[in-house]
Amino acid sequence: MSDESTERIYARTVRSPWREIVSHRWSATNDWALVLRDPAGEYYLLGHRGDPEDTRPHLPVSDDAPAPRLGGKFTEVFRVDTAEHVDTQAVGLPTVYGRESVDLWVSWWVHDPVRVVCTRTIYGWQVVRARLTSALHYLAKAQTAAGNGLGAPEIMQHLGVPQRLDEGLSFRVFDVRLRGTGEELLLGQDQGEGVTYSWTNSGRGEYEFCLQALHAGPVSLAALWLLRHPDQVPQVLDWAVDHQALLSPPRTDWQEELAALLGTLTDQERKEISYLLRDRISALGRPVPGTPA
Repeated sequence: MSDESTERIYARTVRSPWREIVSHRWSATNDWALVLRDPAGEYYLLGHRGDPEDTRPHLPVSDDAPAPRLGGKFTEVFRVDTAEHVDTQAVGLPTVYGRESVDLWVSWWVHDPVRVVCTRTIYGWQVVRARLTSALHYLAKAQTAAGNGLGAPEIMQHLGVPQRLDEGLSFRVFDVRLRGTGEELLLGQDQGEGVTYSWTNSGRGEYEFCLQALHAGPVSLAALWLLRHPDQVPQVLDWAVDHQALLSPPRTDWQEELAALLGTLTDQERKEISYLLRDRISALGRPVPGTPA
């Protein structure tokens, strides 16, 4: 990933214009372009422009800059990086269980080298990140106003297609991945403000967890509530005291307890118990199977 503090997407060259033109035409790579300026202030473009792997017709670039002539007069030459770059933006998405930390993986590139030079856009990721942040906040507000949740599917639907900027840059979000906690852009409302849950793959795991807690009964639900609200220990304690019947297992009589105990004995232990029981019943004068009456 690029380092926005050190990586420039264009720079003024020091070699003569004709050397730069020859160098570009003989170059085997296609990840940089030349922008040349003549004494009249007109700009010329030599090199690749457009989106990575995009077979659609390219959108017009600023001033429809023509290609430079080898013998032309130029006062300035700029070398512009047109390769595809990848960076990430940390985001906290709202769910009914709190914030979900994800990384948005962003692809960005120069689609108009002349525009980049004219606007003096030196550090591309700074511009892209600012526009991405604005787009995410706008999307979060729009989803909230519509009563819908905001998750990975909504972000990919709206920002997964190329977004073109006036500075000559384009970007798109191509993946959303879970991440650890840290500095992140917080979107949408907090849990206590009535967030509508957006169903994602990670939400399925949360659903299974809650389903198991329900099957485990009130004890698990009380523990889960205390985990989410550790400041409510007195309220949970009062509830536990008032609902002992729900939290304690049902009592059984001694016959049921004895039957359960016998079920845990081995075959040898059961045989010894049966001999003792037969002798005791016989001593009481009761007929025992297998002995004379």
